Amino acid sequence: MSNKLMIVESPNKVKTIQRYLGDDFTVLSSVGHILKMKTVGENQLGIDFDNWEPLMAIDSSKTKIIKDLKEAAKKSDLVYVATDPDREGEAIAQNLVDVLKIENKYKRIKYNEITKEAIEVAIENPILIDTNLVNAQKTRRMLDRIIGFKLSQLIKTKIKNAPTIPSAGRVQSIALKLVCDREREINAFVPIKYSKIEAMIKGDIVAVFYYPEDKDFANDNTWISPEKSEEILKNLNIKKLLRVQDLKISKRKESQVTPFKQSVLYKEAKYASQVVQSSAQKLFENGLISYPRTDSTRLSASFVSKAKKYIEDKFGADYIADEIKGVAGDQDAHEAIRPTDIYLTPQKATAEYSLDETDSYIYELIYNKTICSIMKPPVREIYHYDLIHDYSQNNYFFKISYSKIIFDGYYKVIGTEAENNIPSYKIGDVFDVNEFSLSNKETQPPARYNDGSLIKMLDDIKVGRPSTFATTVAVIKKRLFVQSAGGNSLQPTAFGIAVLEKLIEGFPKTINEEYTASVEEELDKISEGNENYKEVLARFWHAFTNSFESATNTMEISIIPQEFVNEKCPTCGNELIYRYTKKTRQKFIGCSNFPACHYLRNIEDQKSGFKMKWFKKKLTKGK
Repeated sequence: MSNKLMIVESPNKVKTIQRYLGDDFTVLSSVGHILKMKTVGENQLGIDFDNWEPLMAIDSSKTKIIKDLKEAAKKSDLVYVATDPDREGEAIAQNLVDVLKIENKYKRIKYNEITKEAIEVAIENPILIDTNLVNAQKTRRMLDRIIGFKLSQLIKTKIKNAPTIPSAGRVQSIALKLVCDREREINAFVPIKYSKIEAMIKGDIVAVFYYPEDKDFANDNTWISPEKSEEILKNLNIKKLLRVQDLKISKRKESQVTPFKQSVLYKEAKYASQVVQSSAQKLFENGLISYPRTDSTRLSASFVSKAKKYIEDKFGADYIADEIKGVAGDQDAHEAIRPTDIYLTPQKATAEYSLDETDSYIYELIYNKTICSIMKPPVREIYHYDLIHDYSQNNYFFKISYSKIIFDGYYKVIGTEAENNIPSYKIGDVFDVNEFSLSNKETQPPARYNDGSLIKMLDDIKVGRPSTFATTVAVIKKRLFVQSAGGNSLQPTAFGIAVLEKLIEGFPKTINEEYTASVEEELDKISEGNENYKEVLARFWHAFTNSFESATNTMEISIIPQEFVNEKCPTCGNELIYRYTKKTRQKFIGCSNFPACHYLRNIEDQKSGFKMKWFKKKLTKGK
């Protein structure tokens, strides 16, 4: 019978770790947090304001789990608390020690990957719970509760005719602000008109007009002022010839690859953020990748050593990078997202672990990014031909550029497009031009955010944490603050814009990127033991209560305009509008004269047959 207990967060880890440890251990899961904040006290915030402590209670859904953990802990001589290596994991660890009453027989262990070696190393190097991390997590939780509860309660009273209950949050409101600010940029964008001229030469060769100096636009020396383009084209057509004037040959090294941190994985993956998060978590729990909720781009020295050996054996020592960015120590708390075994190629992983299409794609993305970061970048030789048209009063210049790979570097892993043979032109060679082609263009507005680029921006401005990014984006979608605008792009709804305007009207100092980033800095200082969390909370509360009182008295009520379908109700003749089901917020079409008229129907491109339980007794579909 085992006399050692190990408690992990996720039940999906239990089977794998139990297999590694054998009969000497019993491995059980807390299934995440076991405590939750109460909704009691002032404004039901669940905070002891005298002592700045969250008021916690056992999560009712975890009663059976806690009972089983207590029984197992009593039978064990030693309990290893092996929750995740972040603030949330540290808080769960502290809660487990307190609730299970194992202060005198626990050891805290941390690991970045679920492999036999990593678990054994963690067991051999136990630590104590980091109270600074616990305090940072408590602070974050209380701040989010205050901002979320208080602001949400206020804007509920200030926004009427909302499609769903308005809400606010320390990070979610900044995410919404970024989307709204980008939409404002797009609407205010004034395009710049410009022209380009290309020379179509025999053999599918295309030469591009450019200004060697005194260019029309600062953006690009190939852009031509539309007022000049017709005159230039007319002069070029006097004689359809171009002559090679110069050849420059240079070398260009591609950029060194950096391993993934979570926000960059979200940006580069082709899936929605919650799909990426779920897939990465599954790969981690199955022992295929390191801990995914990380903002680090470092790799452990031991992993780098193994990867170098793999690269040398497979490709040769010449392919190993001269310098690898950010090599961490073996005991470093955080690493980049990487495969746990460099020898487990994407093809092997997919076959051995029966990975589905999504998991296989995410694993390959992580594997390739990691191995490329330890390999030398490719080197290209660039051939730049300058061509001149000097058959009119003015000289005009064109360029043709070719490149060839002279060292393939990490392209050995990820491949590259097939290259055309580089023609051997000589200075003085003359080309017959089939056609000088003029195209009129204009600059494009900035692109809307998608899940990945929004998360990357949140990370870049230091707002939020890796563990919350995907949830934040999911929340602003679920709350109907943003909608899809073609592809995966995010566009604010009228409701989302109204909510943001209300929040900024009342709390301009709170709902801004700089303030939210400064909160993250304060939390980091608490994590490092360089700031007293109670003092941070007290300062925040003093400033916030003054802002809240002022906003309560001055904020005006806004009414969300109805979204019309531009179609009359076939039953009563009033306008049809878009409405939302109460439970799932599914969009449908209904009569603006409800409840006098009960006409409703599905939107054509939605799945049919959804049920509206909240008035199903009153209504018959289409009547």
